[in-house]
Amino acid sequence: MLPGGMMPITSLAVMIRQTPPQSAISMLNGLPPDRFAAVAEALGPADLARLMLAGKPGSRGRVLQMFADKDVVRASAAVPAVQAAPLLAEVPADRLRRLFPELPEAVRSALLSTLPSERRDDLLGELDAGHAQNVRARMYVAAVTDALRRFNADVRVPENAPEGIMYVAAYHKVVAIAAHLGDDGRTGVPAAENAAYWLRSHAALSITDRPIDPQVRRYCADAREKGRPLTAVTWADERDDGPLKRALASLFS
Repeated sequence: MLPGGMMPITSLAVMIRQTPPQSAISMLNGLPPDRFAAVAEALGPADLARLMLAGKPGSRGRVLQMFADKDVVRASAAVPAVQAAPLLAEVPADRLRRLFPELPEAVRSALLSTLPSERRDDLLGELDAGHAQNVRARMYVAAVTDALRRFNADVRVPENAPEGIMYVAAYHKVVAIAAHLGDDGRTGVPAAENAAYWLRSHAALSITDRPIDPQVRRYCADAREKGRPLTAVTWADERDDGPLKRALASLFS
């Protein structure tokens, strides 16, 4: 019988914590299913995460198969989302669909950013329409933030700001930014103007993933003629980095 076969569960859990991960996994793998489940229950979330993350990327799926869904969820909550996401990406699609609604929000967002589009859409289908749209909106804001930082922009998010509101500071100037998914500027431009007001910034920029409404373009042009720097730009992915960079630069000129 492998070590721990007759050991009390609490003592075995202590041994697992004190054993290098690969050896601990071998010990667990030799336990009867009922004792394995009891030991996993006795381990803390951080202990479980240590075991699940021990293998090389691409090979950790076999370890995850050993653990119950609830253990995988507990472990995912115990580590930074950027660590949990690539681990969960190794879970088979059917099981991941089952796990996804139970994962912490930050882990879900990081996971969706990690997966290819077809797997991402598959997981979003597990959420209700409103929740799925909220997740997509947060992903869009994160992607816009990454795009701005590719220009070496100093992007900051004000405390208690509404979703999608951020600002960029440079050359002793501040540009308030509103990023909105599924908008043509009619929501984003007022949001950017409001943010500029309470941030006391000198300019405002609306970023959306859809073509800007012609009336919104005229409104922004009229605002600029009156001395209020205001621009709306479409950004859907990296192919739109050029127009976004030019729009931001124009507000600092």
